[in-house]
Amino acid sequence: MTGAPGPSLLPHLRKLLSHAALYGAADVFTNVVNFLLVPLYTAFLTPSDYGDLALLLLFSTLAKILFRMGLDSAFFRVHYDLKGESEQRVLAGTAFLFSALVGAVLFGMVALFSPLLGRLLLGQPGASRLVVLAAADVFLGLFAFVPLTLLRIQDRAGLFATLAAVRHLANTLLKIALVVKGWGVLGVLVSDVAATALLSALVAPRLLRHAAFAPSRQLLRELLRFGLPKVPHGLLLQVQNLADRKILDLFVSRAEVGLYQVGYTFGMGVKFPISAFEPAWQPFVYSQLKSQDAPRTLARVATFAWAGFLFCGVALAAVSGELIVLMTPKSPAFRAAAPVIPVVVLAYLLQGGFLLTTIGIGIAKKARYYPLVTLVAAATNVAANLLLVPRFGILGAAWATVASYAVMAGLGFFLAQPLYPVPWEAMRLARATALGALVYASALLAPTALVSALAVKAALLAAFALGLAFLLRGDGVQGSFGRG
Repeated sequence: MTGAPGPSLLPHLRKLLSHAALYGAADVFTNVVNFLLVPLYTAFLTPSDYGDLALLLLFSTLAKILFRMGLDSAFFRVHYDLKGESEQRVLAGTAFLFSALVGAVLFGMVALFSPLLGRLLLGQPGASRLVVLAAADVFLGLFAFVPLTLLRIQDRAGLFATLAAVRHLANTLLKIALVVKGWGVLGVLVSDVAATALLSALVAPRLLRHAAFAPSRQLLRELLRFGLPKVPHGLLLQVQNLADRKILDLFVSRAEVGLYQVGYTFGMGVKFPISAFEPAWQPFVYSQLKSQDAPRTLARVATFAWAGFLFCGVALAAVSGELIVLMTPKSPAFRAAAPVIPVVVLAYLLQGGFLLTTIGIGIAKKARYYPLVTLVAAATNVAANLLLVPRFGILGAAWATVASYAVMAGLGFFLAQPLYPVPWEAMRLARATALGALVYASALLAPTALVSALAVKAALLAAFALGLAFLLRGDGVQGSFGRG
């Protein structure tokens, strides 16, 4: 394996990296700011508050999937099948009007049944207004998803990032003010609603310019045909991601649920590069389909992406213990969440693998496979949680998440590969992953003193980066699998 990436690959990598950086810049900036504010938040929010937020996150995430009816992903896919601008404008208007109508109905139902939902979710007085605020944030977001998707399609990554940054900055500043004033969980939700309303107002002019508000039944049927199967997929995916909080709430204290949420939040740091890459990866995949060499190009790019995910994951897992100590100087109770972090990192690395290797499902428009994959994965998650949580508490919940993502990645690959065979670079991927495991295992042997531990781990990560650079050399022809 010698030589640098071929000249034909470099433009693809540059485009993907630039778009991923722009799409992810706002989120990364916000999450960095929120991370730096952890000492402040943990000083004003208790572990029980974090437990309440974890359960409200479960509700709002499920609500978002129901409110959008899969139209966000369907709009993206159907748009590429339309040739004329007039049809594309009608598609945008159809998607927006239908989602707004469905969202209004569902929000009204949440408001009507909020006392019951509040008792079921949090089991405490005053929870109904928290549920309504969480649903209001989801409803207001419906007014932004069409214009934001259009920005991605139009390669307006810079404007997309700017708008996202404005929303996140407003949210962060308001959240700080309200949490410090003692608003607690209520302050967090009010900040989310206000920031989403601001974003929807900012993108409204773009929606008016690029949408024709004359709905088409034919285009709506096409949207729903692709989008509706994503609803059970999305619901099951969030059961997989978030059901552990509710199961934990049955067996441990609300404070321990909060500790799990803190550790999970730290571990999800590896999701930032994955989330930044995803909006750039989808249009890149579809834009390559007319190329004769598309499968090999996608395989090669995926290897570089996996190496990036892997480095971020190993780095976060290696320093997780030191990180949580540094970020909770006045709240040592939160440090009990440290063992959860590396396990959650592993789970989200598996999600990154799923993202890369299941492109065949989207290319072949076989959206019905998504619910099948997530049904099996969600069932695995619930069963593993019920088995492990009573014995191992929050660590059992983390390993249940790993088990479910392993099942999802394996089954997704098995279903997607025959639909669009890609010659994945098996040997290079395996060697990079093995090297990452070795570096993490070595980091566990580092000294316990904070400064010495960080120095040793920094040296290990530098060596890991060099090792990955060496492994990525060459054209990747040898040792591939899945040629079809």
